[in-house]
Amino acid sequence: MIRSSDITSFTEHRKRLRDHLTQCQKTGRPLYVTTNGETDAVVLSPQAYDALADKAELAESLAMIDRSMDDIQNGRTQPAKPALRKIAQELGLKLDR
Repeated sequence: MIRSSDITSFTEHRKRLRDHLTQCQKTGRPLYVTTNGETDAVVLSPQAYDALADKAELAESLAMIDRSMDDIQNGRTQPAKPALRKIAQELGLKLDR
């Protein structure tokens, strides 16, 4: 839920930047910066940003695992050694034997 205290105009944000950064750090909530009623930016504390980035990375990893499981279930795999040989050949690399 967005609270009215979590929305500020660009002009007000420019005047009260330090207060706004402190607010974000204390509350952990984002601050929406607007111009003419439209959101131009969202300010996050470093902790909130890191938590959001961690969640996004986890979601990407889970999606990759889902795609991999789908490939396995549908037979879109091959043994590792022939696959590595093919990749090395495409890249012009020689593998030690």
